[in-house]
Amino acid sequence: MRHLVAAALLCCLCAPARAELDLKLSGWVSSDIRYRIAGVEPRDPPVPSQWQLLNNGWSRNENRVRAALSIGLGSKVKAVADAELMMFGFSDLRDLDSSTLRDRVDPYYLELHAAYVDINHLLPGLDLRIGRQVVPWGAADKFNPVSNLNTLDLSDPLQFGRALANNMIRADYQVPLLDVTLTAVVVPVFRPAQLPRTAPIALLDPLRPPPISDELVARAIDDGRQIYLVDRPECQDALRRMLPACNPLTVDVSVLQPEISGRNTQFAFRIARSIFGQDVALSYYRGRFGIPVPVYSLLTGTLTQTVARIALHYPRVDVLGLEVAGSIQKLGGLGYWAELGINFPEEARLGLYEEVLTGQLRAIEYLRQPDGTVAPSFSPLGSHAPERPVVVERTPFWKGTFGVDYSIGAHVYVNLQYVHGFIDEFGAGRAPRPRRDAKNVQEQPRWETRIGDYLVGGVDVKVLSDRLLLRLFGVFKLPSLDWATQRFDDWVPTGVLFPQVVWTVWDATELMIGGFLMLGDRSSKFGDPAAGGSELFVKARVSF
Repeated sequence: MRHLVAAALLCCLCAPARAELDLKLSGWVSSDIRYRIAGVEPRDPPVPSQWQLLNNGWSRNENRVRAALSIGLGSKVKAVADAELMMFGFSDLRDLDSSTLRDRVDPYYLELHAAYVDINHLLPGLDLRIGRQVVPWGAADKFNPVSNLNTLDLSDPLQFGRALANNMIRADYQVPLLDVTLTAVVVPVFRPAQLPRTAPIALLDPLRPPPISDELVARAIDDGRQIYLVDRPECQDALRRMLPACNPLTVDVSVLQPEISGRNTQFAFRIARSIFGQDVALSYYRGRFGIPVPVYSLLTGTLTQTVARIALHYPRVDVLGLEVAGSIQKLGGLGYWAELGINFPEEARLGLYEEVLTGQLRAIEYLRQPDGTVAPSFSPLGSHAPERPVVVERTPFWKGTFGVDYSIGAHVYVNLQYVHGFIDEFGAGRAPRPRRDAKNVQEQPRWETRIGDYLVGGVDVKVLSDRLLLRLFGVFKLPSLDWATQRFDDWVPTGVLFPQVVWTVWDATELMIGGFLMLGDRSSKFGDPAAGGSELFVKARVSF
């Protein structure tokens, strides 16, 4: 017995000392209630069934509980888990049986914003992070053209795109004596962006022009669709109600996700350094754009039972990025930032097919005539390779954000940015906008550059000992010049107004009221029904 006790004591003495454990818990509980005013064209949603898109009605009734746990083991190892539980506040009852199921009566979802492990100083100067994470590159406020590793959650317009976490391998290396940080990131599996619930309206609108770069071809396709539309008397009532009852009668959209292979692995590199007190970084990203574009369209069925089968895919892109940020002390500490992302996209073309008029599957191509016009040509499959119209040009394009911010005293903050290329814009050239009049098939749509120009600004005013924050934020679309054609857009005014009042009623306790007002007609960027609608909101949040 004495030998066993001695052996046990010896093992305890010889066991390595366990690193000191450091636990940190943080998070918040929030409630978000919104009412849509003068919103989108009504449409029934998929899930939950009670979450309807109405011109005037409750648009959100959600509660969120978020908690983040950080576990530190000494100075070298840290694990982070960040989870959020969201309750929709709407029921999803499809039949009587679903009313007996709690997940249908009170739907919810759980999202992991982070689940990663940090290993610091794995080698001298080398840090490693593996797991679900967000890699936020760029110094601009919200609009970051150099940050492409994480696609965006676009489901909440008030956030202007929130980065979606994804599984990654990230390595940071501090170069000795040079004050240079080298970063390499590998993303094994592509995660697409989450689109807003109003996005399908873009495909269900029977009069929305096709997103073709060639203006003549796009107009010819748009005119050709009238064969399936205006010649059918049963379509007129559908147009008045803006329902997808014809052209096509049914829309079947599939999304082609990238194959999970080494060829589709995303990766990026970045080198960052401080130069004369200013932060400078160069980066390179190879991957895909998070919002899909159409690459296949088939009209099938009959003239009275037309079905359009559409396929979308995520275009490849290479992005070279440059970012500079700092402050100018001679101007009272004026902060500034500049980001530039040069995009080299893969060309995307749209295959057009039809089997309604003759009952046989035929490819459609639009050929230029001697008089300069464009006319459709139908050919059986396999006879030759048809000319497919271009959706995304191979031409490089740039997106950029240039801004300044300044504090006036202790109570006023001003932020101003010029943005070339909004978060959902991609590709060179021009593209048609929806018609101003949803019922007029003869109206020619407007054309705008795909990469638009915007003025983004905001001001914060703190009063009542900083417990009351008055905030006004806005986005205004500027006329854009297409340098290739030396033509300005057929511009119409559009923008967003985002006023808020935030009251810190107690420590870590906030009440917020405000509005998110989308301005412009239905052919404009923010007046487009697919962009959503104006909302009034009230929020409450307690942080811990």
